[in-house]
Amino acid sequence: WGTTTPSLGIPVNFYEINNITVLVEMAYEGGNLMPELSFGTHFFQDLIEGDIFYVAIFPQKENVILNREWFSQTPNLLTNFLPENGRYADVVKVFEIEQEQLQILCDVVSQKVVCFFT
Repeated sequence: WGTTTPSLGIPVNFYEINNITVLVEMAYEGGNLMPELSFGTHFFQDLIEGDIFYVAIFPQKENVILNREWFSQTPNLLTNFLPENGRYADVVKVFEIEQEQLQILCDVVSQKVVCFFT
């Protein structure tokens, strides 16, 4: 996130997403490569200072349980907010949760996160 080089990540400026509550990055390995996430970047500092909750998920790890079906069935609203960026719809998902309340519980010491609907 926050790069000016699309091959290195999502080319977005902080002001374009500063109204979000949570940013989740999923790190899928490709070949022998692990993608670089936003940790330690200036963009990451903007997230923290903006009181935006950041989560990194590594789906290939055995202790990660992820409802992939929910992500594929829930409409992606990316082009509602950024119509010119529809080409990123396969890798950037924007969801608006209104019908149910989304709960995110985390323990930063153990680095465990649980996310569920109530």
